[in-house]
Amino acid sequence: MEQKILSLAAEKKSDALQRYLQTVKDAELVNLITKHAVSGKEHGALLRGIFKGSPCSEESAVRRRVAIYKHCIELVESGDLQREVAAEIVGLLMLEVHHMPASSLLELSNLFLDAVKAGNLSSGKSLELFPNLMKAVSSQETLVYGNGELTGDECKKQIINSLCSSRWDPKCVIFLTSMFRDVLLSTEELQFVVEKVLRLLSKVDLQEMPPLVYQLLLLSAKGSKKNILEGVISVFNELDHQLMVEEKNEDSLDLIDATLPKEQLRQVEGTIILHIVFAIKFDQDLGRELVKTAQHGDSSKFLCPFSVALLLSVSRIQRFEKQVFDFLKSTILKGFKDFQFQQGSKFLRDLVPQPFCVSTMLLEIVKNSVFGWDHVTQGLVELGFLLMDSYGPKVLPGAKVSETTLGSPGQQASQLGSRILLETFKVHEPIRTVILEQVLNRVITKATSPTSHFIDLLSDIVFATPLIMQGSSSKLTSTFDHLYQLPFTTVLGLLKALQPLLKINVSVRDNVILVLRKAMFASQIDARKSAVAGFLLLLKNFKVLGSLSSSQCSQAIGASQVLVDVHTRYNSAANEAFCLEILGCLRRCLSQQEDIRRILYEGFYDVIRRNSQLARPILHTLVAQLKKYYEPEPDLLPPLKLERCITAQKEQIILQEPLAHLLSSIHCCLSWYKQRSSLLQEKGMDEDDDEEYMTCQQEIDEILESITRRMTKCDLEEFELDKSADFSLSSGVGMKNYNYAVLVMGICEVLIEYNYSTADFSKSKFEDILGIFKCYSKLVDILKDKSAKGKSAGSGKAYRSLLSMGFVSTLLTALFRDSTKVHEESLGVLRSSLDFMRYAVNIALQKIQQLKDTGVTDGPDGQNSDRMFHCVCEITRVLMWRYTSIPCAAEETGKKDKGKNISLLCLESLVQIFQTIQLHYQPKISQFLAALDEEDEREAGDINVLEKSTSLITQFQRSLTNQLSSGEDEFNSKEAVLLVSVLSTLYRFLEPSSQQVSV
Repeated sequence: MEQKILSLAAEKKSDALQRYLQTVKDAELVNLITKHAVSGKEHGALLRGIFKGSPCSEESAVRRRVAIYKHCIELVESGDLQREVAAEIVGLLMLEVHHMPASSLLELSNLFLDAVKAGNLSSGKSLELFPNLMKAVSSQETLVYGNGELTGDECKKQIINSLCSSRWDPKCVIFLTSMFRDVLLSTEELQFVVEKVLRLLSKVDLQEMPPLVYQLLLLSAKGSKKNILEGVISVFNELDHQLMVEEKNEDSLDLIDATLPKEQLRQVEGTIILHIVFAIKFDQDLGRELVKTAQHGDSSKFLCPFSVALLLSVSRIQRFEKQVFDFLKSTILKGFKDFQFQQGSKFLRDLVPQPFCVSTMLLEIVKNSVFGWDHVTQGLVELGFLLMDSYGPKVLPGAKVSETTLGSPGQQASQLGSRILLETFKVHEPIRTVILEQVLNRVITKATSPTSHFIDLLSDIVFATPLIMQGSSSKLTSTFDHLYQLPFTTVLGLLKALQPLLKINVSVRDNVILVLRKAMFASQIDARKSAVAGFLLLLKNFKVLGSLSSSQCSQAIGASQVLVDVHTRYNSAANEAFCLEILGCLRRCLSQQEDIRRILYEGFYDVIRRNSQLARPILHTLVAQLKKYYEPEPDLLPPLKLERCITAQKEQIILQEPLAHLLSSIHCCLSWYKQRSSLLQEKGMDEDDDEEYMTCQQEIDEILESITRRMTKCDLEEFELDKSADFSLSSGVGMKNYNYAVLVMGICEVLIEYNYSTADFSKSKFEDILGIFKCYSKLVDILKDKSAKGKSAGSGKAYRSLLSMGFVSTLLTALFRDSTKVHEESLGVLRSSLDFMRYAVNIALQKIQQLKDTGVTDGPDGQNSDRMFHCVCEITRVLMWRYTSIPCAAEETGKKDKGKNISLLCLESLVQIFQTIQLHYQPKISQFLAALDEEDEREAGDINVLEKSTSLITQFQRSLTNQLSSGEDEFNSKEAVLLVSVLSTLYRFLEPSSQQVSV
């Protein structure tokens, strides 16, 4: 039979072949086809011969064709054939389908429909025939479909509708989706198919998702790009949400309940993102549709970790880079603005659901990117730097550097960029070099712009990964070559950021020390200031371990002589030798400019707090410097040689020695060391202070006592000052007088603080304080009068008090709240002077204003945030009591005291305090409110912020009502304005859930 069919087909005897095939049963033909197909021998020729002898004009021949089609389809799907054989069979079937009559076409279509419903398409190879089948159906004029007749196009629509409406076995979805690429579909049909596939996307196995999405992307060439993109994103958004719920409830779930393996899901998402990016590279319209959908779609549905990761990957395509980053930048800022706006309104919180958290979403992408998402990391890094560059601190034209408002959307966006870069640095080794280079480049090249946020990022990176950073020591070392060109604050920030690395990396530390040594003798004053600040940082934070003998302390120690060994115990001798060498370098600064000396004096206090063993050499250094200006004769006036503190430089007279800062440093260092010694004695840990140190301490006390005694006897003439003298900056005499006045004012303040700390409530000591204050007041009045006449040497430059914040809070508490009987007489001396009490409140106002503007204050512990917060709480408690106990209207003031009302000053200080707390200590508001009530012993966590804030608001509202109803005069109007400022700040203290308090 086989040879007969082949020979008749070869001889082109169609009639003979037709007659012969009529004698052969269909079952025999089927068996013959199977035998040849499985063996792979002449199967193509056999099929062509059978089709040649089965013309569609005869009904029996058509039935034979249909039977062969059905069998071949089953044979192809069986998986028993070689790939080439199956492909050839399908190709032959495709060629012959157009010869089939309409009824047979419908029969074959139903065959496919039944196979799909039954899930019998194991390989899907036969589906290649379906597009040709549909093309043949649509080409028919009419077909009998069901109980009626339809055109070919309508019939095709019905078949596709039936196919898409039936149940698809998940294993057939990829085959069917691939098949529809070759089917001619209308827009409605394509949308129907896409929706069907997208519904099934979430039901297939995870490993089947990437090829299915790939087929969808190929199908998108026909249209429905937006639906496909939105559908894929929606599916993975839902899967991410399901995974998040499972992770949140993982403790309560059995292992059998966990349905989503996280690592596998992330890898699948990464592969799909790659598929989409590659598709966009070949089809720009798909990319434009993605960006358009992102910009104009529903952000709550579109924006999810998967979609944003996709956008970050697409950003690597140059055509879409700017569009993607502009969209992400504006979306992030809008997200922070919306969240802030919603939190400020209870009505909106009840009406609108909480917006998505952009920070959480982007940081989740960083976590996900460890699962092979290398194509996302570059976009993450670019986005991080874009946010920091766009929303970091700015320089306003004609103004000082303006830091972004604390907690503002812009600052939150900048901080988010920093966190993205930090987390990316931690988890992606290949990108670390890029991040570090870009951070350092911005710090170096943006010398005229604020770089504090980049230095903070560098600090976070070094702190989080000090061992990893050791591999980048060469890049850090090269950065210090630019130290001479960088501003002082930038260098200081860099050195602070690198402290953890300096402790474990010898090469970086040696390089830093060498650079600082060279900078000590640089021509640029900023470089010398940086060197001083850098060495002070080493003294505070750096512990050197080694084995140097104490005899080497006086020798010049090179950086290579002291080795770091993190595995050995602390060696105090080596540490002392190294620190003494640094102190030797710093002593050379005592002959340099006033700015450099002041940095040194102010820094010594922080050094001895961290390295108390250095207190003795530091105090010896300071005392030796003071003796250059101290008049040892006990009866000579004045006690200090101020002329030595002034130097002439060409036609200018400038201050060379900040003598007041020197005295302040000596007092603060000695006071701290005394306090530490007394605490150790109480604990039974008394230090063995050598005789030399005790002599030094006694000498300092004698010098300060002598200066105090003689200062109380000094008139302004003793300092060559007179109220009618010239204090302008336009002449050498005026500059000299102004510098003398500022020096004497600073010395007076240091002596006031020193004498109070050593007075132990002695009446005579307090009288000395008033005597010193009298001298201070005269100078203040002179400078104020000159300023009013436009001849002030300060030219608007405000004098900054040398009193420490801690002393200001202690002094105010004593003046206004100390009711101890034994202190009553001595404190009465200070309380008798209204000018002195105004002075104390004025200095508190100045310090708080500085804290509000810069976040730090001058003097000891000025940069210690916790200590400053404690002082602010104490000052607030005192000023609140003073203002509420003695209202402005009840305070007696003379005409010349107009505008110096103490209660009004207290209220003005409270305005600044509440604004400072809101600006710098927002997380501690409850602790601050708790501290205002001395009798409330509850923890800050137990304080009801709403209740306490409302109580304060009511109290100040009552004061405002009294002022507005008591008539209009200068004091009342000033007080009313200040009360309104207090109230507006207190409303911001309220918890977000309770901000609808009636004004």
